[in-house]
Amino acid sequence: MEICSLLLMLLLISNIHTGNTQGKPKAAVILEHEPLTVRCEIPGPEDDWTYSWFIEGSSHPFSSDRELSIRTGVSDTSSNVTCRGERRSDGQKSEISDAVTLTISRPVASLAHSKPPKPRLTVEPKSSQIFRGDTVTLGCEMQGYDLTYTFQCGDKQHNSTKDEFKITVELTQSCKCKACRGSVCSEWSNAVTLTVSDPIVTVKPQSSVFTGDTVTLICDVRRSTARKIYWFKDFKRIKNGSETETLSLSLREVRVSDGGRYACTGNRKTTQSQGVVLTVRERPKPVVRVQPDGRVSRGQTVTLSCDIQQTDVINWSYSWNKDDSEIHVSQSQEYRISSVNESHTGNYSCTGRETGGSRYSHTSDKVTLTVSGSEAPLLLLSALKLLSFLLAASLYLLVSIILGVKCYRAHAESNEVSQYTVTK
Repeated sequence: MEICSLLLMLLLISNIHTGNTQGKPKAAVILEHEPLTVRCEIPGPEDDWTYSWFIEGSSHPFSSDRELSIRTGVSDTSSNVTCRGERRSDGQKSEISDAVTLTISRPVASLAHSKPPKPRLTVEPKSSQIFRGDTVTLGCEMQGYDLTYTFQCGDKQHNSTKDEFKITVELTQSCKCKACRGSVCSEWSNAVTLTVSDPIVTVKPQSSVFTGDTVTLICDVRRSTARKIYWFKDFKRIKNGSETETLSLSLREVRVSDGGRYACTGNRKTTQSQGVVLTVRERPKPVVRVQPDGRVSRGQTVTLSCDIQQTDVINWSYSWNKDDSEIHVSQSQEYRISSVNESHTGNYSCTGRETGGSRYSHTSDKVTLTVSGSEAPLLLLSALKLLSFLLAASLYLLVSIILGVKCYRAHAESNEVSQYTVTK
């Protein structure tokens, strides 16, 4: 009679489904009458399995025992219960058992003095970076059954019968949770801070380029839940002709008009990222200068200089070409040839490349250097020039003297005539 009376207080409703997955055992909930218990049964050695019991609506187990005791008392409540096993040797999980609805009597006095343990708050996805507008899932982990949950983020609370809560994050805020069974509630969990970041735009190869370069802008939202990326130039949205925007934006053969402030966002309604300014300047063209001249004689020293103007490049590396073949690379803009000979005759040009950067100039126009066979013609030419100068100077001096003498004589004769006239 005692067993019968106890069985009257235990309503066991089990939906039995036939079939089993080959190679994967299925757990089963078994009722034992003396004492009143339920057991998780899995084919195979008992000590090869660990066990988990679940209440419907919760993804977290409320017990890891193989066998649960059913106690009697004053108040009754019903719960759908399942169990599952995990093999210790290889971690293989069994199929979850069929759901069993248990009407369990619990001692009211015991419950009143039994406070649920402190829960643990989890955040999915597990990422240290949360972008404005992302959706995250908060989980309140605690073993137990018939629980309700309260999630609090900032000053807002949300009550739920499930142990998970989805939130769209707009501001940095602290979140916590607690679990309640009836009027008895646990402590608040440890708080987790959801730190909100705005996307960051990076530029490759660099933010200052020349016309004709290719630039790639990258929006750093790789771990964001946003499905679309929106790009902006000078606060106006850029449309690529497709609604499926990507994490990168490529600008090929840029022009000066492509310069400006670029930003991105992972959500149409959220704040734009910190912008990056792209500067596009005309690609410069160097000018080659030759000292002393483009026509020199063997044995002389010639200096070629590569002059690049109107850029913000601080340090250039200069590449010198002779007849379209590279012959010299230097940090100095001057290329000096000591004691030239006929082999140095040719067409010279230069190109500048940014030291530590990606920019480069156009190639300069070619300058022709001609080296003659000897210094003698040059010395003879210099002597002839000097002689011509001396002859010209002598002629000038001679003419000046003759004119001076003539003027003096004319003046003297004039005085004599005047004197003779007065005397007579």
